[in-house]
Amino acid sequence: MHIDYSAQTDTAPLLGGNLAYSALVEQHDDVDRRIARIESGLERPDGLSLAALKLRRSALREDLARQQRKAQGGCCNCGNNCGG
Repeated sequence: MHIDYSAQTDTAPLLGGNLAYSALVEQHDDVDRRIARIESGLERPDGLSLAALKLRRSALREDLARQQRKAQGGCCNCGNNCGG
């Protein structure tokens, strides 16, 4: 399942200029494309296993969602009552 985080219009004005967020989006998309190539048989997993890549993609999704919630003024689930 591909989620286009760069096309999230409700947080785009808040996160558009955030270089860290943009880098996470790019990393997520790279990992997502690599997983798709491996699953379709176009590429062999070298270095990281498919399971490790899926875990990385999941972690990136969580980071992106956390940044989106923070940008909207919500809780980032850090456990510090949104003290950061």
